[in-house]
Amino acid sequence: MKTKVSKIGLFLSISFLLGGCAILVPSKPTSEGSSSSESSAVTSGIPTTQTSEESVTTQTEIPTSGSEISPATSDIPSSSLEPTTSIVPTSSEEPITSLTSETLGQSSTSVAPSSTSAAPTSSIQPTSPTNTSSLSPSGYYDACEGLSGSALQSKLLDINPVKNDSYDWSRYEQADESETDSSCILSLYTRHNIPKSNHCGSYAWDKWNREHIWTQSAFPRSDEDNHNIFACEGQINGYRGNLKFAEGGETVVVFGHTTGCKKTSSSFEPCDEAKGEVARSVMYGTVMYTYTMTDEIQSIALALKWHLEHPITSREIRRNEVVYKNQGNRNPFVDHPEYACRIWGNTDGTTRSLCGM
Repeated sequence: MKTKVSKIGLFLSISFLLGGCAILVPSKPTSEGSSSSESSAVTSGIPTTQTSEESVTTQTEIPTSGSEISPATSDIPSSSLEPTTSIVPTSSEEPITSLTSETLGQSSTSVAPSSTSAAPTSSIQPTSPTNTSSLSPSGYYDACEGLSGSALQSKLLDINPVKNDSYDWSRYEQADESETDSSCILSLYTRHNIPKSNHCGSYAWDKWNREHIWTQSAFPRSDEDNHNIFACEGQINGYRGNLKFAEGGETVVVFGHTTGCKKTSSSFEPCDEAKGEVARSVMYGTVMYTYTMTDEIQSIALALKWHLEHPITSREIRRNEVVYKNQGNRNPFVDHPEYACRIWGNTDGTTRSLCGM
């Protein structure tokens, strides 16, 4: 009996010890760090934005490359005169002021919404809202605070009159100086560099003249206003002539170079890179000379659309400063892009939709 009891006792002791070791062995960690419901839906740093129906990934649209300006076989100037490889803006010409229908109509001191805020119901792709008002002299636009519509339009004319207009070539050599070559101007509609001294005598790819957004013959009051006049290759300037701005038509080819511009017998559409500049110049002339906007562009809605879709660039900001120095007044729609919707956003259903009203 003693032998049996001893064997049974030994057996129980071993079993107990083995059971204790099994309890002390740590469990194996799982390979998944978290459940799928906890993982972030972020791709390449793009946050998701919640809509009323479902979570969708929002991303600022990046303009696709425009048509390349292909060198002509017989009209090529020297290498310094060759067109840029693309009519898409260079990095220095990329928009630095972004507009949204959420912020247009608000004062310049409004705080930009966070990236997680819901996208506005607008046909314009939302981007990061900022403005350039800090570049204007301190207090320049103080009297415009809280104004909108015709009251804002009248106040801008009061505080910002033209003081020293001029048609001198040097004004445009300075204002439209190329950001990539200080010896050249950047042509408005073709977006290629032309030497500053190559003023038009006859049309050529490497010669330029002065394009009036509000045309010289129809609107003589603005025919020497630097905010209204841009350096531009001569022949495409001639193609535009007195045509009203609109969208559509056949692509314009100049000296074998395909541009991003289009025209019909009654309208002219500038290339995408010029649309924002054109729209803000049209708005400027409307305010400064109390012109009727639709005498120069198809509709107020189209001017707002181009203004919103093609934000202000470093080129425009520099140009505004140069013209202010030479002429004594500013383009308020470069300094305060939100003024456009504060003045014209309530025009009709289309403009209200564009401006998120």
